[in-house]
Amino acid sequence: MGHAMGADFIEPDLVMSKDGHLICSHDTTVRKSSNVSTLYPKLVNQRGQVWLRDLSLEELSKVTFTDEAGEGSYRYVSFKEFLDLMALLELRDGEKIGIIPELKAPAWHRSIGLPMEKELVERLAEAGYQARTESVIIQCFEKDTFRRLRVDHLCPFPQVLCLGKESIEEDLVWAAEFCDGVAPHRATVEDKETGAVSELVKKAHALGLAVFPYTFGDEEEVMRRYLHEYGVEGVFTDFPDAGVAARAEL
Repeated sequence: MGHAMGADFIEPDLVMSKDGHLICSHDTTVRKSSNVSTLYPKLVNQRGQVWLRDLSLEELSKVTFTDEAGEGSYRYVSFKEFLDLMALLELRDGEKIGIIPELKAPAWHRSIGLPMEKELVERLAEAGYQARTESVIIQCFEKDTFRRLRVDHLCPFPQVLCLGKESIEEDLVWAAEFCDGVAPHRATVEDKETGAVSELVKKAHALGLAVFPYTFGDEEEVMRRYLHEYGVEGVFTDFPDAGVAARAEL
């Protein structure tokens, strides 16, 4: 749907299953609004959660869940399935679709024997993403992952360092050496309450970094301000139609 609305890139968050498959999920635990505790009661922890890392891809394929409103019936999708969908859309529309995979908690995954970086590069190569291209941007909050991608796996794709609300100028300096851009929390660019604008975008641009703040809702005018007044290169939004409208010059 995001692609149909005109989004330039689609962002899958990625975690890993027990048997080493990348799974499209923002969280490292299975959604509570699912049948996972019924299917695998022995894996439920004291918080009533089941870790995705404790389930194989086949086991995850049996898990269904609803959305936040308790509606619909959805399932987990592997990164390979996601890439297959991108290939089908490319065949239909005749153009490569931009993707921005984000590795979630790669150091933690590595500590339990599930390294993510190699799997990411291999799946992208298998799907035909091999040379440095604007069709793929890799993002992550963890700096060591970028070193591993570049040095250990010769990853050719542009890299974007995600920054939280507590980001500091040293993060920009580091990113300028190892990355191509930063994805700051929107509040570090503009204070939502006071409207005060920081120097983050100007400082990042001075270091040669592109800026992609996150995450916007159905806020066309706000995104328009970030794009056309503050000069960011892009925005992350849950409402692609509003983002596309904001992108257009008035």
